[in-house]
Amino acid sequence: MPKFQKILHPEKFNLILYYTITSFVVITLLSLAVGWIFPRMESQELMKRSEEYARYFITHLNYEIYKDFLHPTLKLDKYVDLEKNHKQFRKLDKIVRENLYGLNIKKLYLYDLEGHIIYSTVPEHIGFTLDQGNNKNLDSAIHGIHASALRLAGATDSKGSHVVETLLESYYPFYELEENGYKKGRQVGVLEIYQDMSGLKKQMIKARKKAIIMTSSAMGVLFLILFLIVLKAARIIHARAKQLIDARNTLEQKVEERTFEIREAYKKLQDTQRKLIQSEKLASIGTLVTGLAHEINNPLASVASCAEGLIERFIAIPNRNRQNLSGDFEVFPEYLKIICDETYRCKSIISNLLNFSRHSEPKFEKINVHRIIHEALSIVQHQPQSKCQKIQLHLSEEPCNIIGDPQQLKQVFLNLLINSLHATEESGSIFISTCRKQTFIQITFKDSGMGIKREHLDKIFDPFFTTKPTGKGTGLGLAICYGIIDVHNGRIEVFSEGPGKGATFTIVLPLAIEVEINS
Repeated sequence: MPKFQKILHPEKFNLILYYTITSFVVITLLSLAVGWIFPRMESQELMKRSEEYARYFITHLNYEIYKDFLHPTLKLDKYVDLEKNHKQFRKLDKIVRENLYGLNIKKLYLYDLEGHIIYSTVPEHIGFTLDQGNNKNLDSAIHGIHASALRLAGATDSKGSHVVETLLESYYPFYELEENGYKKGRQVGVLEIYQDMSGLKKQMIKARKKAIIMTSSAMGVLFLILFLIVLKAARIIHARAKQLIDARNTLEQKVEERTFEIREAYKKLQDTQRKLIQSEKLASIGTLVTGLAHEINNPLASVASCAEGLIERFIAIPNRNRQNLSGDFEVFPEYLKIICDETYRCKSIISNLLNFSRHSEPKFEKINVHRIIHEALSIVQHQPQSKCQKIQLHLSEEPCNIIGDPQQLKQVFLNLLINSLHATEESGSIFISTCRKQTFIQITFKDSGMGIKREHLDKIFDPFFTTKPTGKGTGLGLAICYGIIDVHNGRIEVFSEGPGKGATFTIVLPLAIEVEINS
């Protein structure tokens, strides 16, 4: 037997060595089991008490609402309509808040039997509807069976709200009461309450501390006994093992240092490779765009020059000679002006492609968003496919002025309109609306077209990503739109329920700050 094997496996002390290892494993498993069981038992007990408390509270609140609100209201008004009758709503809100005062309840909701929130201590959630199947606990309570769920801090509740602290969400049926409020009648809704369960975490920590103290004490006593047993053996093997341990530790330290250096070098190599690939892509795009700009801008300049020349010639025709021209010639100046404007816009679009290889500063000025939308519509309406779709405008009556580049924003609106035209069937419709808020304006482009798959929503603004067939799109349009809106300190979002259900693009831009100067 080799010398180092005798050091690692001393024959005289195998029983003690194995007993020590076995004891350590048993104590470790016991510590983990106790540390898991105690907090779980405490958590279950606290949740049970909280659910019992919720049941008593909701029963009491059901009685108070029936006695002080539902019965008097039905007797006086013959009906209950919390959404339209603000007096009824304020009366119910007062009753609820008086009963909530001093209790450890964070939120309360009252649903009808269709899952519609008709009252809540969170005003912005009133009117929210949970469809059947979205919340099993609510469905259970609608059918007369109470249910509860623990919402941990950092999660999201059924209304989409972020949970800041651990809460217990409880659902209980809400009944009409008969015989002076002491006998349940028919179920008319569901009451939901959120109880603060931050104490649950504290109790779990406390229970875990108890488990650690108990197991640590047992472990200390056991290891003390084992230490006395193995002390004699340790003295014998210490001298021979020291050399091997030192050599092993030195070797492990060197291996760890070398492994760390290799990992760091590999990470730097991966970062450098990613940057190099991205730089090569941008360089290739820059070269391609530069060539295209040179080849396309010259013909566009010739078209614009010819169109301007025709406009000047038409203006030079005397009025008496113009009267002899047929009615079709009256649209020549308008068409020629559109040709000039769109030619220069094409040159601007080509220049914008350079954003992928170099940065170009936009020309900001105060502009009216409605004017840009009308200009974009006047251009799109001359396209053949726009005649097959119904474009509806719902613009805000308030002035919507922003600070921005009109050409870039017109490019964004045109891109969204053209995409909607391509995605919408002949019988479809396109809806454009603006809504002015306190500090920003919201612009919505909604169509009833082919829609977008859910898995594509997160990638729709990525460069070169497109769902169009090969040769029909480059995948740069929405990426450029995203960059333009970002430069304007705004944001652009997309929503679609899926294929065949249309798509909605929402643009949010900051309003221009109006400064009044008193002379």
